[in-house]
Amino acid sequence: MPESASIDSESDNPSNCFGCAQHNPIGLRLVFEKNGNGFATRLTLGVDYESFPGVIHGGIVATILDETLAQAVYRAGLVSAFTAGLRIRYGRPMETGVEYTAHAEITKRDEHSVRASGQILHGRDLVAAADGTFHLLTDKVLVEHGRHLPNRLVTALRIANGTAAQGE
Repeated sequence: MPESASIDSESDNPSNCFGCAQHNPIGLRLVFEKNGNGFATRLTLGVDYESFPGVIHGGIVATILDETLAQAVYRAGLVSAFTAGLRIRYGRPMETGVEYTAHAEITKRDEHSVRASGQILHGRDLVAAADGTFHLLTDKVLVEHGRHLPNRLVTALRIANGTAAQGE
């Protein structure tokens, strides 16, 4: 769920996104800004996200990249999407207590899906890079396939897409 759609815990929006919800006490609470042709976030993680002493778990690194790519997709088209595929290449360990920048941008788009690529950097040093494919969750998709999804998810997606009153 995009950060801009995960308002707060008092809202009717059920999002508790691990990557971007600002009210999730165990989440990453990533905040994204427009950056060139894409979107970026700065982050510094603590020991709660380690695998080995001083090293952030590779699954958390993957989560950061997945969220960053998904945010680029959402913010570029203002439509929610789900990750259909994610390819990650690790360059070096991500360290605890060090500031990093994650950046992603759209590389290809059609009516049904979007491809994005991104990376996590420490200065100019590559920590990890990813390419992802995302299927768009347009209102047409929600109408055609919404019965196969949990009702709370469909409601949250309609809120995120700005069409909560349509198709209900």
